[in-house]
Amino acid sequence: MIPNFSAVPDFLEQKGMIFDRKYQEILSHMGLDSFESVWHHQGGETIKQIQARSVICIEGELNGEKTRFFLKKHTPEKPEMTRLPALFFPSSPLSQGMKEFRNMCDFRKHGIWTAPPVAAGEKFMGRGQIASFLITEDAAPFVSLEDLLRNQPEFFKGREGAARKKHLLHEIALWARKMHQSGFNHRDFNATHILLGYDEESDIPKLALFDLQRVDRKSFLRFFWMIKTLAELSYTLSDTLFDEKDRTALFLSYREKTALNLWDRLQLAWVRRKTDRIRCHTENILARRAERRRKGLPER
Repeated sequence: MIPNFSAVPDFLEQKGMIFDRKYQEILSHMGLDSFESVWHHQGGETIKQIQARSVICIEGELNGEKTRFFLKKHTPEKPEMTRLPALFFPSSPLSQGMKEFRNMCDFRKHGIWTAPPVAAGEKFMGRGQIASFLITEDAAPFVSLEDLLRNQPEFFKGREGAARKKHLLHEIALWARKMHQSGFNHRDFNATHILLGYDEESDIPKLALFDLQRVDRKSFLRFFWMIKTLAELSYTLSDTLFDEKDRTALFLSYREKTALNLWDRLQLAWVRRKTDRIRCHTENILARRAERRRKGLPER
């Protein structure tokens, strides 16, 4: 049975961190009940380690039940100019970790599922820099669309696979539309950050999102949200499994239409051009990263 990831956290703030009261006992049991204890935590499995942040997996146990958490620590940074007004509004997040936690909670308030947010914290560390962290619970049994496409491509092949693919594209399109109508734009809405959960004997997936660090709320840009979102997603869909008909179906589902009119065709052409630009930009980034690795420099 797929769990419900839409519950809104019941906030509790203490010792420099904010967390969902649901996790208070297990966090205390793990010794992660303050900003300092989380920030200086050692151990766990390193999932990602780059210059800007690290992600580790921590296993906890309470009353015989094991739970996995992901701790994302952001290297102390100077807040961006766009976040400086938050200094005068205590409830506004200054840091990357706290901002993502707030985004996850706000998404859930609008009925958009996310990986379960557990806790977050931020603290000034001197020289105008601020450190932050975010803890999320493992989203299992949900898996990322990227992993499913890479590890189980046969899931979307054949007659049954074609039906699954049709349902998948339709559900993702409706999810993106709902997100935009709620006033949010996940700026990395792609196969990596889309989580899927399938109940037994159902080809219609339940969706959730993670990595909500980059979320746009600027309503005056809303016209461009669809173009960027569909282009970003289209680029990350495997060309061996998804053709132009599939991508057109994705567009039509987002527009809640069954056929393209002239304006739709212009927008779809815009999406395709944007997809090509994303492909070129991504290839340049990957080439630079490869060059940094070749020179033994840390990844940014």
